Amino acid sequence: MRVQLLAKSDKKPLDLASHAARVCYTLNQELIEKPIDVKTRLFDSGHHTTLQHTNFTFYVQDVPVSSVVFGLHLASPYYNSDQRSGRFSKMYTEPDFDMIRGMLDPFYKKEDIEEVLPLIQKGIDIYQEWLPKIVPLAEKAIQEERPFANEKYVELNAPKFAQEQLRMFISQIVPTALDMTLNLSALTALWRSAWMPELRALTDAMRDAVLLEYPELEGFFNPVARRDTDWYLPIQEGTAIIEDKPDLFLVHADVTDTTYTNAGKDSVDTLYFTPEAMDNDVHYVHTRVQVSCATYGQDQRHRSVKRSTPKLTTSFYLPPLLRQAGMMPIALKFMQEWLDLKNRVPAGLMQAVAPYGVMVSYDKLADLNALIHEQGKRSCWCAQEEIYHLSVALRDVLACMPEAEKLVSVLAPPCFICGKCQEGARYCGRDIKGISKEEYFPKRRV
Repeated sequence: MRVQLLAKSDKKPLDLASHAARVCYTLNQELIEKPIDVKTRLFDSGHHTTLQHTNFTFYVQDVPVSSVVFGLHLASPYYNSDQRSGRFSKMYTEPDFDMIRGMLDPFYKKEDIEEVLPLIQKGIDIYQEWLPKIVPLAEKAIQEERPFANEKYVELNAPKFAQEQLRMFISQIVPTALDMTLNLSALTALWRSAWMPELRALTDAMRDAVLLEYPELEGFFNPVARRDTDWYLPIQEGTAIIEDKPDLFLVHADVTDTTYTNAGKDSVDTLYFTPEAMDNDVHYVHTRVQVSCATYGQDQRHRSVKRSTPKLTTSFYLPPLLRQAGMMPIALKFMQEWLDLKNRVPAGLMQAVAPYGVMVSYDKLADLNALIHEQGKRSCWCAQEEIYHLSVALRDVLACMPEAEKLVSVLAPPCFICGKCQEGARYCGRDIKGISKEEYFPKRRV
């Protein structure tokens, strides 16, 4: 993996932190010119909000997807990132096993690495063999489900949808790239908390890139304070199961005495900035879900939603087109082969090479502002079909509660609420005017 410090605040971190502290306790207007001892007076004593005025943007290349989903993005909500889509990975069509070995070699024994490579190769073989068979199914599904999609849309998106669904067989060890922005406080906390070797190596590279620019920050990264034990996702016991949909169970819904109208008149979500909607922040919907690792990675993008520790299950998600093509026996055998690694390789390696289709279970706790925002994005047909079906499942459950009637009316994409698509050139091609509200959220194949 490679880490480059792409951008930073235009003032020195210690000067900004000092300025923030002096604003609170002095009338002096020349605050930036008289820095205090930030390390002793602010950092060591826990006044870390002063450190959050400095942001670092990292460009991270050739990092395994699993190190992002189960590492960088797993626990902390205090970041912003934009990640390359897996569809642009050459590993799907031109796998480089020397590169894969190189990504794993610093952390695992060679004999263990060789043990997992056949499963990685098998997943890629399945993807390559079935892609030409799934694309025509995707073309037909687009034409049937999206009557206003033109030929260019079908031509561009049929391969995309086929790739999206077939990647369930691809190992998450494939490399990705992302831009990630952290403030100084979050960076030091993430570096200290790193719970697996891959994450320690990645946060070391981030620290080193920052210290190259600001060597005076070295004392903020005290090795004595760093975590020295490993942690990995729990893995469920049992044999392989194939699932045809994400699972959702409503634990609790507090939907009384709240405001549901989004004050924004365009694509800007202003709920968290609207005083009339502040009460939404203290009302929550608690669900227990089971989704593929592919969708879990997407679900992490909603950082205002709280999540419990995910557990790797024995279930494998088989999307609609793959079920239609009769791939269930292939998926069942493939999933069992991954589960059989449990007694043969370390837990960290099994987690690192988990296929996208492996399902994880966890709890979600969303305040109503977060829920309205999430549902507006994920119930849109531009969202991948599995996360769309998860959103619809929650909407259907809440629709059974009379007190949630007003809330349910806004758990929808803009086209449902105002009759107009906001996606512009990305318009999905569905019929948004010729169907009733009751039929607006059907099952999708793509």
